[in-house]
Formats: sequence, C-alpha cells, structure tokens
Amino acid sequence: MLRIGFIPLDDRPCTKDFPKRMGRIIGAEIYHPPQEALGKFLTPGSFPALKEWLFSEADKLDYLIVSLDMLAYGGLIASRLPSVPQEEAVRRINVLREIKNRQPKLPILAWNVIMRTSITVYDDLTARYWEEMNRYSVLWAKDQQGLLSAEERATLDHLGQSIPAKVRDAYFAARKRNHAVNLTAVHFVREGVVQQLSLTQEDAHPFGPHRLEQAKLKKHISPKDWLTRLFLYPGADEGGLTLLARAVQEYYHCPVSLRTVFYPLDAANCIAKFEDIPLGENVRLQSLVAGLKASPSADRPALWAGVLGPCESVLGIDVWQRSDDAVGSHIDYKQMWLDAANAREEGYFPALLDVVQPNGSDPALFSSLAGEDLSVLAAYAGWNTAGNTIGTALAHGSVFAVGSQMGILDRTAHLEFLTERILDDFVYQRIVREELADLIQENPQWGSRHHLSPEGWQELNKIVQTKLQAWAHAHLTRYGLPQVKVEASLPWPRIFETSVTCSIDRR
Repeated sequence: MLRIGFIPLDDRPCTKDFPKRMGRIIGAEIYHPPQEALGKFLTPGSFPALKEWLFSEADKLDYLIVSLDMLAYGGLIASRLPSVPQEEAVRRINVLREIKNRQPKLPILAWNVIMRTSITVYDDLTARYWEEMNRYSVLWAKDQQGLLSAEERATLDHLGQSIPAKVRDAYFAARKRNHAVNLTAVHFVREGVVQQLSLTQEDAHPFGPHRLEQAKLKKHISPKDWLTRLFLYPGADEGGLTLLARAVQEYYHCPVSLRTVFYPLDAANCIAKFEDIPLGENVRLQSLVAGLKASPSADRPALWAGVLGPCESVLGIDVWQRSDDAVGSHIDYKQMWLDAANAREEGYFPALLDVVQPNGSDPALFSSLAGEDLSVLAAYAGWNTAGNTIGTALAHGSVFAVGSQMGILDRTAHLEFLTERILDDFVYQRIVREELADLIQENPQWGSRHHLSPEGWQELNKIVQTKLQAWAHAHLTRYGLPQVKVEASLPWPRIFETSVTCSIDRR
C-alpha cells in the first residue's frame, strides 16, 4: 500500500483533506500532522510539533510531500507577515536535510508559495487595504522598472498616502524574507535534499514585485533542473495535489497521458484574473509538475481535459474591482460535452477544468449539463483561482486513471470526491456563499464575511449543512450522481470556503 506523508499549507480542506480524499480512491494512506501542529486561521502552525511528527513518521513513508510555508512560517496566512525572522525560517526548513540524512531513499517533494500582490483579509479594514495593496504593489514594481506613466505615478503616490506605512512595511519585509526562503529551497533541489520543487505564484498580476523575484529565482535554477525537477507557475493551495499525482504515477509505474482542449479555443491565450501567465501555459506547466505526458500511448491511461476558460485577459490595475459574475455564454457547452463523450469512446478519461471565472463554478455549465451523466467524469473542479482548479482536476483525474489502469479504483470513493467538488465549487461557492453574505448583512451581530463572531459561525454552520444537503437531495440525480449524506461546515470563521464530505451508502 502506498504511504505518503503530507504536510499541508494549512488546515483548510483544500490543502489538508483533499489529499486524503484522493488517496482513498486508490487505497493509498495519506498521513498528515495532528491538528495542533497545523494551527487554524490566524493562529500559525507549530514548528516543534511538525518536526516531532516528521521524525516519528519518516521511516514509515514511501513519499514525503511538504509545504515549506507551513514548515517555515506556520502556514499561508503566517507567510504574509514578517513575524518569523529570515534566519529562523531558513533554519526551520533545514529540518528536511536531517530527514534526508536519516532516510536517504525517501523521495521528498515540496512546494513553496511566491507571495501574492497583497495582504491577508480578516476584517473590513484589511479588505480595503487588500484592494489598495494589490494596485500599489503593481505600480511599485512598474516604477522599479521605469515603466510608470504620469497618471500611474499620481495613483501610486495617492495609494502610498492612503495605505498606512506599517502595512506596506510589513508586506515588503515578508516578501524579502520569503524570497530568501525560496532561494534556499532552490538550492535544496540542486543538493538532492528535495527531489522535486514547485514554486507556486499566489494571486498575482502580469506586473508586480513577484515578477522581479521570479526573474531572480530563475537565475539560480540550473537548465537541467528547470521543468524537470523545478517548476514555477500560478497557484498555491493545489501545489501538494499535483505532487501527489506525480508520486502516485511513479509508485505504480503508471504514467498518464494528457490531451487538452480549450473552450473557447482562444482561452489558452488569455490571462485569468489573479494570474500572470496565459491559461494554456499554466495548464502545460501543471501537467508537467503532475508527471503527465503530452503524447498518448497504447500502454498507458490517458486523460482528456476540457478547459472552460475566459474569452479575454483581465488586465489593468482595476482588475480587483471587476465583478466575478461573468457568464459563460461564449462557450458551446453542448459541443464540449459531445467532445468529452467522443473522447471517452476513444478510451480517454474525461475531466472538466472550469476556469471561466474565479471563486466558483460557471453556473451556465451546470444549467447546460442538467440531464447528463456526470458520473462518467474522471474529475471536475471549478474553485477559487484558475491555478487552484487546474491542479485539483489534473490530480484527481490522474489518480482516477492510475486506479482504473491498475485495477485498484474505489469507484465509490471517486464519486464521493467528485460530488464534493460539485457541491463545494458550484453549489456553495456560486450560490450559498452569497446567500450567507446577505444573512450577515441582516444580522450584524454575526460579524463580517471575513471574520465571523462565535454566534455567527455557529448559526451559519447550521445553514450551510441544511442548504447543501437539501440541494444534494433535490438535484444530484439530475446529473446522474447517486444520493449522498452530506456533512458541511465552515472550517474557519469566515465564509470564503466550506468543508464538504459526502458519503454514499455502500450496502
């Protein structure tokens, strides 16, 4: 049985629970540190507890997959603050050297986030600073490159007055420290401490300080490691999932091929909101990270990935003010589904990567697919950024393909995870979340959408459970999916994400 140790980015379901849910599909055991080691929301994880877990578990594992942000700072939110000094952060990740010395044959796969263009939101004030820092950091970087227009200079000066100096200083101090940690991680690959490293670019823009850091990092990456052992692409939360997909294929000696089709075709050339490279390039890079092969072969399973994307790039410094409620009317969904059916007849396992818009599925897709049998899908994802969706769907599809090829597929576990993605990415993120936002407006004692009061968290958890179970009972059979028992809640005291677990009666 495949045994993988997994240190997640934090304790949100997308980073902690998704790997275990995917592992169930092929009977793999995914081990992660205890809850107290991982922290929660604004409380960072505990490095001493993580180190203790590593030394106690390393000799039992076939692979170790590690978020360096968790090791170095205590998680993603902690990575955006300069609380942990640079020297201490580097010392912490050097624990992987000790693990490698003790277990030289243990493959260590790691990912680390290149800091986004803004700060963490945890109340209404930081929500304002989040928007302003996004714009400020983009213009700051353009200024560093001598690219500012007179109008942009005036905007930069205005934002510099509006954003408190302590907010800007903390942001750039964290960036500087994180860049040093990323450089250390690059050297880990060169020295053989880490077998494969992903540097994932969190929420970004075609301009910004991250682009300057990326250029510096690439100077330290040897040509033999670039795109073979070391990768840089837009993403964050899904980084461990693509590494999981690679580990599964390696362990079973079962590489998976990938055929990608974009809807519309030009979507491949569009830059999605929160990203800095074209969508097609992101799919290509994440497929390489996951170990997927571009050329089909008769002796290995193959995925067909339908990528539903935007019809234009989102550019300019006003991107964070644009609505995410665009509709997918530019996509011929009937043709897309026919193409998926044809690919399935040719022996491909079809997967849908829904990145028409960020922060949730495209409602037009599910309107179009009502009455179709979605149980034939190897994977579906449509959550948060394009990078998050791409990595999640490719990983799920890869695990499904390996399980099918090797005769170890637990189809019930697969359908449970597939249904969870639909209830989470479509029903919660596109429908229920905004209903919760309205309820918070009506009940100010519940806090804000960014940080709920204890009462609000308790009340909204009940509502989330009721709404998702009701939707599942009323609608799943319309999509060819079995009835499920749903357990749903808000993992953190905010409404940005939910935790959804589905159970199918196995009798």
